[in-house]
Amino acid sequence: MGKSASMTLPTKITLVRLIMIPLILVCYCLQPLYEYLFIITALLFIIASMTDYLDGHIARKYNMVSDLGKLLDPIADKVLVATGLFILVDGNYISEIPYMELICSVIIIAREFMIGVLRQVAALKGVALAADKLGKIKTATTMFGLTFLLCSANDLLVFKIFRYVGIVLFLLATLFTVLSGVNYMVKNAKLLIGESKEKEVEVYESKTQVFEEEDKE
Repeated sequence: MGKSASMTLPTKITLVRLIMIPLILVCYCLQPLYEYLFIITALLFIIASMTDYLDGHIARKYNMVSDLGKLLDPIADKVLVATGLFILVDGNYISEIPYMELICSVIIIAREFMIGVLRQVAALKGVALAADKLGKIKTATTMFGLTFLLCSANDLLVFKIFRYVGIVLFLLATLFTVLSGVNYMVKNAKLLIGESKEKEVEVYESKTQVFEEEDKE
């Protein structure tokens, strides 16, 4: 089944992920009123994260890729991750290490902006940048790290264990974020450098043409 004007199943799953994001926020905002509501918040985040893998798997396996899906999927992914990061910072989930959530969140979001710009430049040149292994590991560790940390909003021993596991995964996610970002920029530097060189050549050729025309006159 190829591209179609109707909405494909993967796109519908992506829309479900987008709809779940406000539900996650509502649950988080209501957490002070209900002691164990943070578990629901974490479960919703887990389910939303799983839909990220599910829609991509279905789209690739059954060739159900659509233009709308290509547009919505990265938006849903980034908004979901940003939501988890904002909750993490606002709730001060990692009180053991001051400012850790803030610093790591800024690094992760900054990387997404840089890669987003690089993808736009590549798209303008007709080049599609596929996700590399480091990027996939970064995404997985980020999602798992956020999930464990969202499950740790309680002082019971089991939730403290979740917190420590989440801290390790979140630090690994930040490390892979930096590594994958540098890898992307190094591997695709020619996309940025090549554009400037091409413009320089065009300017040089246009000036040469003007001089030649003036000499003929």
